[in-house]
Amino acid sequence: MLTIALTGGIATGKSTLAKLLIELAPGTVIFDCDACVHELLTSREVVANIAMSLEQDLGSADSTLNRSRLRELVFAQAEHRKTLEGILHPLVRTACLAARQQARDSGAAAIFLADVPLLYESGFPFDRDLDLVVACSPAIQRSRLMARSGFAPDLADQIIAAQLPIAEKMARADVVLWNGSTPGSLRRQTEHFLLWLKNKIRP
Repeated sequence: MLTIALTGGIATGKSTLAKLLIELAPGTVIFDCDACVHELLTSREVVANIAMSLEQDLGSADSTLNRSRLRELVFAQAEHRKTLEGILHPLVRTACLAARQQARDSGAAAIFLADVPLLYESGFPFDRDLDLVVACSPAIQRSRLMARSGFAPDLADQIIAAQLPIAEKMARADVVLWNGSTPGSLRRQTEHFLLWLKNKIRP
């Protein structure tokens, strides 16, 4: 079973690429770090720990986490973001490693793909065979983020600035797929990548 780390910038197309890999390479198992974080933030214990560590009231009118308030805090102040990551990242890594072990034990997975948005920023300690980056220009990234999430321009800029420049991620990757054009273009690149991967690992 191959282990691949997928990363890139926010709104560059990581989720789209993951779906393509599931479609084009049956036997691919995906671990989505963002989905894991979303699930963790439904835990009262985790949210209470975050609120206590940040010394902030993070509750909303319906007694759930005020995600907008949390987002504003962590992207406005780097120290808050580091505190939050210090709580969440070890939990995400534990879940990721458990998912990989489960995939390996099943014997049915050919590829384990971990979608790790902050792979390089966090120094995510995760041994893998390959780093795969999906990229686009910062201008396209910004426009997609605003359209997708409805963020104001200032917030979109803060979120993008909190990550490494996409050019640096591209330089550190083993493979880069460019998602600055049409969906068909990304699909064709994914097909070529899988063919290259098949030839690379062929005995």
